[in-house]
Amino acid sequence: MVQTLPSIDSIHLEEKVNAVSVNDSGDKVLIGDCKGTVFLYSLEHDGQHLKKSIRLTSPIISVIWHNEKFLVVDEVDGVHMYNQNGDLLWTFDLEAGGAKAHIQHQIAVLDGIGTLRLLTFDGKEHPVKYQQIISFQPLQDGFLLLTEQSEVKKINSSFEEIFSREQRGDIGEDIVHYGKGRNSTWFVAREGHALVPGDEEALEIEFFRDNQRVSRSEIAGRVRTFSTNDEQQFLGLDDGSIISVSNEFELTKIQDFPYPIRCLELTEKHLLVGTWFNVYGINLVSEKLDWTIEHKGLVEQIIIDTNKTTMLFFGEDQNDWTEAEPIGICNIHQNPVEVDDSFLQGWFEKEIIVAETNPEVVYRNVDDFESLLSEGEREMLTDSERIEEFAFDALSDALNEISQSIEDIDDDESEDLLSMLHESSEIFIPPSAHAGDDQTYVLEQGENSFILTLDATNTNDPQSNIVRWSWLDSTGKEIATSQKVKVKLPIGTHQFELRVEASDGVLTTDYVQITVLSSDS
Repeated sequence: MVQTLPSIDSIHLEEKVNAVSVNDSGDKVLIGDCKGTVFLYSLEHDGQHLKKSIRLTSPIISVIWHNEKFLVVDEVDGVHMYNQNGDLLWTFDLEAGGAKAHIQHQIAVLDGIGTLRLLTFDGKEHPVKYQQIISFQPLQDGFLLLTEQSEVKKINSSFEEIFSREQRGDIGEDIVHYGKGRNSTWFVAREGHALVPGDEEALEIEFFRDNQRVSRSEIAGRVRTFSTNDEQQFLGLDDGSIISVSNEFELTKIQDFPYPIRCLELTEKHLLVGTWFNVYGINLVSEKLDWTIEHKGLVEQIIIDTNKTTMLFFGEDQNDWTEAEPIGICNIHQNPVEVDDSFLQGWFEKEIIVAETNPEVVYRNVDDFESLLSEGEREMLTDSERIEEFAFDALSDALNEISQSIEDIDDDESEDLLSMLHESSEIFIPPSAHAGDDQTYVLEQGENSFILTLDATNTNDPQSNIVRWSWLDSTGKEIATSQKVKVKLPIGTHQFELRVEASDGVLTTDYVQITVLSSDS
């Protein structure tokens, strides 16, 4: 037996979910999927209601509610702001597409080639930008930036750099995670590099207050996620441990799970934990498990509203052959109930329609066949004159129309008709992949790379049978699963493969070669 929350609702989508956001009042939800669709749902007492869907051209990276508006970032085009009804207000184009976004005093957005920009709420760009950025984390008064050189920089809300952490390690280090701590503190979890695998330096975590390092200690695993408020901080490790951080930066293990911790979220009474196939509620006072919710996938994110009442969670099982996993929705203030383990799966199972297989029922003789007719069919059956008039007049009109059509067809039209009939008799016409024409570009003076869009819109798909797009680079690595993808290419010759998969599993491919020349060529 296990404790769980008694009432859990679900939203089932056809495609994998990439991002979810709930508004401050907890009655509207945004969902962005891997095919470029944003769904706007209202949460009401009688369930969830789809209010609008917005179709973009590439996978959704992020969706964020802000007051009575919401922000959408997609993989190719960039940033889009909508009002609460889903009407587009403005778009900010990113040449390399979007990678991450956060809303604070302004909008911070990272593009696909590592440029961090600051936008106003009417879509204007701040003059200062940072490049070669891998990721960023928000602070109360600014941001932490992780650069391609494994540096951690601190900038204020005006986008001014105020601190840069010095690198450690004889041959470099790997920044495992970093982020906000209690009050004005922040942390960096790191691992030193080694020339021989297995000889890496011990895993460590450093804590900073303002711009000074105040603590450094070893930690048992790699930090994968964290959650912090002014009173408490928790870390989730790749070995399944939950670590509590004290005011003096002492590390204490409070729970141990069999799988890596993927996400954490703090509420007033619970630490919500997302791991493989489960969401857990840890009581902040007793540090014991209060309840468990099972999920079909690896939980990727837990989202709560401002009132810390409504919880949403989603994930996926990394299996391309199964349907998309549902989004769970529940009130976290419910009193847990004790159930058998098998009941944990009930909330995410779709309603099953059982087909009748009993041959005595399927092949039974029905004397009163009128009971099987609709009300309209019964009316027609009882009105014999109406049936006779409808049947014979319709048949006569149809025969006359066909006869006249045949008389009016000449020899050329007969051949066209036969050709059309032949084409329509084809059961399946496979799509034909088209990756575009080979291209050569010459860079401007001082440039060392070129951004372009790989475009497969000229792919021939007469029956709309394509179910999957895939772009691969010259190493065979998949770089996108959309029809278009923006890439940044250095000087040289680059080959890309386009694969399109049809609904019956047929795969067709095409190649395109892009040559980038220097200005001296």
